Amino acid sequence: MLKRISTLLIALLSFGNIVAQDSALDKMAMEICEYFNKNEKEFKGMSTSDLTAKLGVQMVQTYLKYKDELAKEGINYDLTKGRSEGEKMGAKVGVSMIKFCPDVLMAIAGDEEYEDENEVVELYLEGTLKKVSGEDLYVVELKDTDGKIQKFVWLTNFEGSDRLIDLGNDVKGTKVGVSYTNLEYFSPKLKEYIVRKKITRLEFL
Repeated sequence: MLKRISTLLIALLSFGNIVAQDSALDKMAMEICEYFNKNEKEFKGMSTSDLTAKLGVQMVQTYLKYKDELAKEGINYDLTKGRSEGEKMGAKVGVSMIKFCPDVLMAIAGDEEYEDENEVVELYLEGTLKKVSGEDLYVVELKDTDGKIQKFVWLTNFEGSDRLIDLGNDVKGTKVGVSYTNLEYFSPKLKEYIVRKKITRLEFL
């Protein structure tokens, strides 16, 4: 469920100035940090994958402990849905953990994550579909939870694409969660490299 959490942590650490405001989330983050700091000697020398597994277990346990408090603050995750919910929770908690134990996050991320320059980071957004347009290449437009219009290129087959095809022109107003990667390619028109969001998975919420 949280197998990509180390990659997510790297992205989070690059935004270390973000400060979470959710008190229950902070309690959750502090408890996880205290667990790792308290058992520092035990975890020293552990592999990145083992540390990631430990973090995943702690996140689930502390989430269940503070589930009711988090719900009052509008934070809910259905962990029975699998990886996508685990990734969303991991990203949210990770941002809060930065304030209390950035060194722990660095240790969990591990140097090996930085060595692979070709590592593809999968990102996630939720929002409401606006339209799907294009001829040779489809572009999916979504209005995210902040009210910003986001555009994604539909290049390959992905989970949820069949249902999107079935919707046809009736996509407007459909709530979805979009997993995507940033794709860099050369634009002959602009004569420079540009980045577009490529859809990798679409959840209907």
